[in-house]
Amino acid sequence: MTKHQISVEAMLSQYRELIEAFVQEEISADDFETNFIRIFTNDKSQMPGSEFIILENLFFDVGDYVSDPVLRDSPEDLSGEQLRERAAVTYSKLFGLE
Repeated sequence: MTKHQISVEAMLSQYRELIEAFVQEEISADDFETNFIRIFTNDKSQMPGSEFIILENLFFDVGDYVSDPVLRDSPEDLSGEQLRERAAVTYSKLFGLE
């Protein structure tokens, strides 16, 4: 395994359990939002590359999540279920279907 691959694995390891727990409905969308933002914004192991772009896209999706349906007034606003679907796609891209 190359140094770059090791660094990418270290970066991804922070996200794997969180995304998996959310996709498997073990945690709420609100909890996922809070934890994902905290991890992503404090992640000192981020590495440029396709894996980071996938995580960054999920970060943008988390930013579009609006928990209160009454406040969803933009086509970009996501419900908890829509965010869970995006997280599932992200998980599949990063870690396979497992």
